[in-house]
Amino acid sequence: MLYVVSTPFSIVAKAGGSAEAPENTRAAVTAAMSAPLPEWARLVIELDVRVSRDGAPVVIHDAEVENTTDGRGRVDELDAEELAALRVRANGEPLLFLDAMLELSAPHELVIEAHDADPSRAAPLVRALGRHGQAAQERVIVASEHVRFVHAVRRLEPRLRTAATARAAWAKLLLERVRLERFAPRGHLWIVPVEHRGLAVVTPRFARSAVRAGDPVWAYTVDDANEVARLRSLGVNGCFTTRPAALGAALLRAGDPSERELQLTHAPRR
Repeated sequence: MLYVVSTPFSIVAKAGGSAEAPENTRAAVTAAMSAPLPEWARLVIELDVRVSRDGAPVVIHDAEVENTTDGRGRVDELDAEELAALRVRANGEPLLFLDAMLELSAPHELVIEAHDADPSRAAPLVRALGRHGQAAQERVIVASEHVRFVHAVRRLEPRLRTAATARAAWAKLLLERVRLERFAPRGHLWIVPVEHRGLAVVTPRFARSAVRAGDPVWAYTVDDANEVARLRSLGVNGCFTTRPAALGAALLRAGDPSERELQLTHAPRR
């Protein structure tokens, strides 16, 4: 079966590439930026972010700092000065803050995966991004599993790009199951799992309807070159990987059958 291939294809380094360097660190981002990629692919950096007690966006996944650093306490109960004094246990680095995050990832697109559930924490993130000007904001995408947080970002700064909420993704998926995708939400970047609890999410129908609406689809988490080929064949525009260097090398070895179309040797998931 023949499908249109998406190009350029985004290889999104999840938490900077957490399987190849300590997650959310300068070392991870630096390593990801040196990853070999084929000509048809481009690198995007994803970092996990929480907001400190005094409103500073800091790069960390967990709510409790003791899980990955030499400190103790919750991120939202510590101020920026206290967080700056901490060191990542895995390699002794200080935590990254927004300024360093934007500088380090340039000129690549940056996905900020916000983990604060409280929508009031969106305001300091939006203000901090606003201080960096339009050029910086244009390469940032804000994503979050927390629906109210995403809606707060959209209200505060409609020009910021945001990923579709989980609620919107489920609505799109369910409408497509009953062939009513024309009523599905549009105008989003879809960051969705390839599968969820055994249910295929990135189906040919899901990808096709999104592409027709002009909405990119980025799937997670993909560390296999054959799976990248299958997703590209569906028109998917990118994938998240914890191994950007290894995946990039495997894609280079595999080559690219065509910039325009790809013949699969197995039937795609439906």
